Amino acid sequence: MTNKKYYWLKLKEDFFEEDSIAWIEEQEKGKEYCLFYLKLCLKSLKANGLLIRNVGNMLVPYDVKTLGKITNTDTDTVRVAMDIFTKIGLIQILENGEIFMGQLQNMVGSESKWAEKKRLQRQKKDNVPLLSRQSPIEKEIDIEIEKDKEKEIDIEQEDVDRYVNNSEKNLKEFSNLYEKNIGLINGIAAEEIIDMSERIDIELFKRAITIANDKGKCNWGYIKGIIKQWTDKNITTYKQLEAFQLQKRNKGESDGKYQEYAKYLDRDDKTTISSEEATRAAAELGIDL
Repeated sequence: MTNKKYYWLKLKEDFFEEDSIAWIEEQEKGKEYCLFYLKLCLKSLKANGLLIRNVGNMLVPYDVKTLGKITNTDTDTVRVAMDIFTKIGLIQILENGEIFMGQLQNMVGSESKWAEKKRLQRQKKDNVPLLSRQSPIEKEIDIEIEKDKEKEIDIEQEDVDRYVNNSEKNLKEFSNLYEKNIGLINGIAAEEIIDMSERIDIELFKRAITIANDKGKCNWGYIKGIIKQWTDKNITTYKQLEAFQLQKRNKGESDGKYQEYAKYLDRDDKTTISSEEATRAAAELGIDL
């Protein structure tokens, strides 16, 4: 099951006091430019600060009109703001037209669905009314509850940290393989890689890339097609793929044996075949009668 992830924008309390932001606010429409910048940050959260449209097999850069539409900002404001952001280094326009929000890496917060669930469980426990504490027994029970809660929080935090560390390491391996074999990760591909890293193991991903390379079709669409064929059969690890292929190969060999045996029984020389001969022929083909 995919462990859905949530993202949010984190702003330091002195965000608007930083030199670049303070200078932007000093401009005639400075506050509108700042709001537009924050909206761009939100739009690029899931794609690690990259903004570009994926139209079929093409990467289409955002123009002024489209940026205005997706951020509900008038085009004149967008045009001037983009020029300012580029000049002071808040954004970069890459070779293929992608907009890269360079400062976003320090402004992103994220939480998996699993971590959110555990956090809400802890909040729910914290909101339970306290006991009256009118008797020594109630006080003792309350102390034990607090101790158990502390232990549980420590254990849960260890689980969360372990999960996050493993997820980040896994995602990094997927991203490195993608960039090494396919190319630069765009916004749409970034989301798909995150999802894929949570559904299949890295060895299965490597195998899909190898197959695509062998066929001279190492592109993201072809690789996704290979992986979809496997996941449709509930194959999510390389070991499961090996087991499936072995089973398929054994079935094919078995079918071939029975075909040979059928040909032997149906031969045209009109000779009557005794049961001993039939059994011997089956044994030679590795068939148990």
